[in-house]
Amino acid sequence: MNPDVSTSSLFEVRRRFRRLRMIVDLTANLIENDHSMSHREARSLVTCAEKAILELVPSYGRKYNVCVRPYFERILRDRWPAEESMIQAGELVN
Repeated sequence: MNPDVSTSSLFEVRRRFRRLRMIVDLTANLIENDHSMSHREARSLVTCAEKAILELVPSYGRKYNVCVRPYFERILRDRWPAEESMIQAGELVN
């Protein structure tokens, strides 16, 4: 173990990544199971999840684009196959 890394900082890193996983799981679950949600609302939810994830772990941007964004896009395509599922930056539902 690196002597510069304290136990409390490791706890903080694990806590942040648990929260990140919770955000991803909750967002995916809502999109897949809330049948009253529109495609636009789902895209907005994904945009909000991305913002929350990058605020929580700012260094996660590249991994988000490689791992999480395609996961959300697949869920959107599966749920709304006829819709354009590309997530538009800045598109939010009020």
